[in-house]
Amino acid sequence: MGLTDNQQRLIKAVSENDIIAAKKYAIACVTEDTTAKNKWFCSKYKGILESTGGNLIELPHDLKGLLYMEDVSNSFKKGRYFLSDREKNIYENIIRMKKVNEKLMEIGIPYVNSTLLYGESGTGKTSFGRYVSYKIGLPFCYLNFSHLVDSYMGSTSKNISKAFSYATSNPCVFMLDEIDCISIRRSDTSSSSGSGGEMARITITLMQEFDKLPNDVIVIGATNRIDRIDEALLRRFSLKHEVKVLDNREKTEMVQQYLNDVKMKFSDEEIKSMVENNSNQSMLLNDLIRRISLKISEEII
Repeated sequence: MGLTDNQQRLIKAVSENDIIAAKKYAIACVTEDTTAKNKWFCSKYKGILESTGGNLIELPHDLKGLLYMEDVSNSFKKGRYFLSDREKNIYENIIRMKKVNEKLMEIGIPYVNSTLLYGESGTGKTSFGRYVSYKIGLPFCYLNFSHLVDSYMGSTSKNISKAFSYATSNPCVFMLDEIDCISIRRSDTSSSSGSGGEMARITITLMQEFDKLPNDVIVIGATNRIDRIDEALLRRFSLKHEVKVLDNREKTEMVQQYLNDVKMKFSDEEIKSMVENNSNQSMLLNDLIRRISLKISEEII
């Protein structure tokens, strides 16, 4: 039997060292094999190929460590993501503005489709950004400002410009995480020199780069401290939304949805224990995955 189209594309991608394309066509190959004898093999390696780490997009050398770009079309597990009614409304607004922006571009009106998510840590702000990216079909470009400051404080403004320039030339969902680490209210800085002056200049650079973004880039900012962010930058976000901790009913739905997707069952008592003993979405998910791991290990042993 001759090579299929996807097998030919896979060989071509491997020979050209195009790892992103190679994984894409490898997934296509195992998906199109429906034979019973290869069922276990295809199921196992499709899951590995679709894992998050295997879908990172190669960045230019000078941007590595500053941000990462991910193709979430395969890595994001929609069936395991719980979207509350509150965040569903925000998602629908982003989609609506994306369609409006296409019209605005036609008539030459600049407008950034920007949303600022705020709220306590562990409520799923970054996960929401990846969900939007998955639904829209654009790469997920992630910039964490706390990492930027820690590693590149001496040239932060320059690196912000490089990151924004890349996002500008590559349509994406641009996630700006922990903005409060950089865009501190300029009125809160004690002087125009030293660290206070440097942070004020960084904030100005951030706003200047923000204003250069084209209409087809979707911006999602995230912060745990909206009270610290400069007022001028806040005005650049067309929508500001508080992401809250799920209530117990929503947490239960979140757990059930995840379990249904991975085809596993826990007792009502176990689910209730998880819901009541974990204060936010992140802690609940970690606890759930830990318990799933334990259950799998018990079955193997």
